[in-house]
Amino acid sequence: MSTETVEQASPQADAPPRAASESTVASRVALLLPFARDDAGRYALAALLSTLGTLCQLGPFYVIYLAISALLDGSAGGDYLFGLAWAALALVVGQYVLMGLAMLISHRAAFGTLYRLRLRIGERLGRVPLGKVMSKRSGEIQRTLSDDVERLELFLAHAIPDVVAAVVVVVASTIWMLVVDWRMALAAVAGLVVAFALMNHGMRASQGKMGGYMAAMGRMNGSIVEMVRGLPIVRMFNRTDATFAETQDAIHGAAKYQADWGKAFLPLYTAFFTLTSATAITIVPVGLLLWANDAIGATELLFFFVIGLGYGGSVVKLQDFAAQLTVLSYGAQLINELKDAGELPEADHDAEFRDASVEFRDVTFGYGGADRDALTGVTFHAAPRTITALVGPSGAGKSTVARLICRFFDAREGAVLVGGTDVKEIPFSQLMRHVSFVFQETFLFDDTVEANLRLARPDATDAELEAACRAARAHEFVTALPDGYRSRIGQHGSRLSGGELQRLAIARTLLKGTEIVVLDEATAFVDPENEVALQAAIDTLVTDRTVIIIAHRLSTIAGADQILVVDDGRITERGRHEDLISADGLYADMWRAFQSTERIALGEAVHKADPTSTMEPT
Repeated sequence: MSTETVEQASPQADAPPRAASESTVASRVALLLPFARDDAGRYALAALLSTLGTLCQLGPFYVIYLAISALLDGSAGGDYLFGLAWAALALVVGQYVLMGLAMLISHRAAFGTLYRLRLRIGERLGRVPLGKVMSKRSGEIQRTLSDDVERLELFLAHAIPDVVAAVVVVVASTIWMLVVDWRMALAAVAGLVVAFALMNHGMRASQGKMGGYMAAMGRMNGSIVEMVRGLPIVRMFNRTDATFAETQDAIHGAAKYQADWGKAFLPLYTAFFTLTSATAITIVPVGLLLWANDAIGATELLFFFVIGLGYGGSVVKLQDFAAQLTVLSYGAQLINELKDAGELPEADHDAEFRDASVEFRDVTFGYGGADRDALTGVTFHAAPRTITALVGPSGAGKSTVARLICRFFDAREGAVLVGGTDVKEIPFSQLMRHVSFVFQETFLFDDTVEANLRLARPDATDAELEAACRAARAHEFVTALPDGYRSRIGQHGSRLSGGELQRLAIARTLLKGTEIVVLDEATAFVDPENEVALQAAIDTLVTDRTVIIIAHRLSTIAGADQILVVDDGRITERGRHEDLISADGLYADMWRAFQSTERIALGEAVHKADPTSTMEPT
């Protein structure tokens, strides 16, 4: 990725802030509810079965109470106790059967919800401005599609049955205890009221901390993904320690954030779990006091010792639910950002496409959050079937020009015209039928060669695939693969070299057959062995097409019909190579620097081949 892209299209510059104050937990979770509506019946059935299972869970406690009461008053007979034992067994079996069915149904419903949610995110990613998607770190999008969506499954499949069960236990037990003795009921509930207050305070405080936690995890995931993908290059240049330092910092930052957060809330949660797990602190002394004063009978006291001492654990499930809800709400954050990003307005009918020209008319554009415009007053015209080269320092705005042609973003001022029509008036699908973009970093799917090529034209014949690859100088290495065109290329094209990936990208563009091609530094990082073949492929690609090319290797664009020098977001020079050299401006300086670099490289190559040579690297 070029410096320009890093500086101007970074997530920090372009993405909305992830502050917790911008939206509440409820509003973020509400974004996910529409995806669960189709399975509302299953969720309701799971909740009903969970409620019945929970009532069965309470049953054995009542059976124990009846048995002990009968033993205390001497009315317990063998048949009676035997019947109670069978009743308790039936209730336990019923609890597991009903709760198992509830979990099975809730999981089926949850997986259906996840399926629709992932499809929706994918569809949304396909409609929002491409620049918005490209500004996200791959680790952040991967986390949302994988980790955050899986958290939703945990919430839907487990929280619904568990929360229903917890609420039923707490409410039913409280009502039951109030009916038996309101004083003892208040004693049992007193500690839980304090625990609920602590939980509410903790959840409010956690909501403020959760944003920082998710940001730290996003940085860590993104850094790890980038480090793994770049590991071959890092090791080749012996920069493993330096590169891993960033990943280490991200990992340590996430770990420290979690540790500090845990330490801050340790006293609060210790008090919460103590109060919910030890209801005897209030029940036993109050009960013994009332019993000593004949204000309560032994049977009632026994009831509270059996029922009251056990139901506080259900409150812990409610706390777990609240914690899951907070985490889940931030899992919905990227969906919220995609929703707020909106879609570029698109014409509802095909526009007139008069020719294969590209024109910028006084275009000004800036990335959201940047402190300066990326382009200011850019004007140029690329005639049909001509080559226009964009050169300039890193971060000058070259890639931004290319992205505006393909409508990754819309210009804030001025107009970008393709085929004589403003791109805002051309449906995106029609624009892509006329314009191809060869990215700086070629991306191919972990699929076969032919499947990747047919992304350009699904109906292409085998002969057309071969012709495109021959023109792109790719046929020879493709046929050398184990299964030829049906060979899988590996994740991110790992089984091919960078130059081979670029030639396949050019073959795909040739197969698409568009009149306009944008090459974003297509030869910037190609090894010398592949450069000759790749340059021949590019020569074929640019024939009889309108080409906008960005390249640091100035020798590749010296024959361009028009060279535009971009500096600080403006076109400062324009003309043919000879004219710009004569003008002795920035382009001439860049050309001299390029020639000097080439001489140094040539000297090093000759010296390595023949150490006795008098041509030394300078």
